[in-house]
Amino acid sequence: MGPKIISELISASENRKTMYAFLARTYSTEVTLDYLKELIEKKSMFLTSGQNPEVSGTELGEGFMNLAKYASSLEGRDLESVRLELAVEYAGVFLGVWRTVPHPSESVYVTDKQLIMQQPRDDVMKIYRSMGVDKATTFAEPEDHIAIELQFMGHLCDKTTTALKDDNQADAKKLLEVQRDFLKDHLGKWVPKLTVDIIATARKEFYKAIAKITKSYIEMDKEVVSEMIRSLEDQATSKT
Repeated sequence: MGPKIISELISASENRKTMYAFLARTYSTEVTLDYLKELIEKKSMFLTSGQNPEVSGTELGEGFMNLAKYASSLEGRDLESVRLELAVEYAGVFLGVWRTVPHPSESVYVTDKQLIMQQPRDDVMKIYRSMGVDKATTFAEPEDHIAIELQFMGHLCDKTTTALKDDNQADAKKLLEVQRDFLKDHLGKWVPKLTVDIIATARKEFYKAIAKITKSYIEMDKEVVSEMIRSLEDQATSKT
């Protein structure tokens, strides 16, 4: 049973990395033509995800279904026009052009003065550096921007996969514990508020769907990570 469990944990880590990378990419900048082409190619995958019995009828399932519908609607359209539409949307929602959604960083959402570069930014920087990670200098936003926090989770998922493949279950457990705490102490504290603002403000279904997926996925992932940790603890107990 042991190898099967480890194989399942590896698959879970790989799937989680893919999801976090997708969300981080979406929040980091305006969509590109290549992104839109990939969106169309993945419409069936989004549909399957939305129809999964485990999420069907939930906000996560609804988000995936809406994203699949939006991706299908792009077929036959001039993608450059779509790109420009979504660039306007991104600027309006995330760059403050419409002045309705606060800056998408943790400092703004969890501090009283709603200013960027506050204590939460310093806190996540310490965590990043403790894991040997630093923000790319080419990304101008603060370290507690949603894209960076999501990207960090993806990085940890990747390291967890490597540890599991190397049969280093102790390191994998430590990495999962960092992810559990980061979800609890950071992403889980403020991203739900951000997604509510996005859903209320966005004019295109694309970003509404992304917000629903983000909010629900983070909530679900808390349970997933906890279950993965329990599985590794059971593995360790069975070996003693």
